[in-house]
Amino acid sequence: MWSDIDWKKLKINIRRDWVGGELGRPKSRASKAPVEMHETLAALLQAWRQQTPYSKDADFLFPSFKLHGKQPRIGSMIVQDYVRPAAVAAGVIPEDCPRFGFHNLRHGLSTFLIENGHDPVVVQRMLRQSHVDMTMHYVHNSHKARNAQAQFIERFLPNGGTVADVEEPNDAERVPVRVQ
Repeated sequence: MWSDIDWKKLKINIRRDWVGGELGRPKSRASKAPVEMHETLAALLQAWRQQTPYSKDADFLFPSFKLHGKQPRIGSMIVQDYVRPAAVAAGVIPEDCPRFGFHNLRHGLSTFLIENGHDPVVVQRMLRQSHVDMTMHYVHNSHKARNAQAQFIERFLPNGGTVADVEEPNDAERVPVRVQ
């Protein structure tokens, strides 16, 4: 709701959630913590507040217009109507991508940030996850990361070889290893 935004501190206070068509309480301490808001987002939200007929403090930021602002729009409808078309237009996903939503965005964002050198603990806190290992679970092994890893390993190969030069032994050449 608009009353949840602290415009001076640039924070969004999380006081409730919307699950299964019902208002409820956030499920964990991490999910109750205020969310930092960038100045750009604050400006966009203020512009939206000027446009929407539901701009009172007790109104939802993104209400269902069909239900006259009495309920928030559900996430899947926001994805279908706005997020997915924007992702297709930006070339983030192909038009025939079968699944795309907020969860995919979390995975993609965590991968992008970690690959570009951001501290996993900072990413964990931004994603509001309770443990950094959960954040690392969200990070996907990209072509860029695999290539960087191969280049690192190649430094240790004899005679300037490459990972591509190392052949996988066939089954006849494999030597079983017993661990005791």
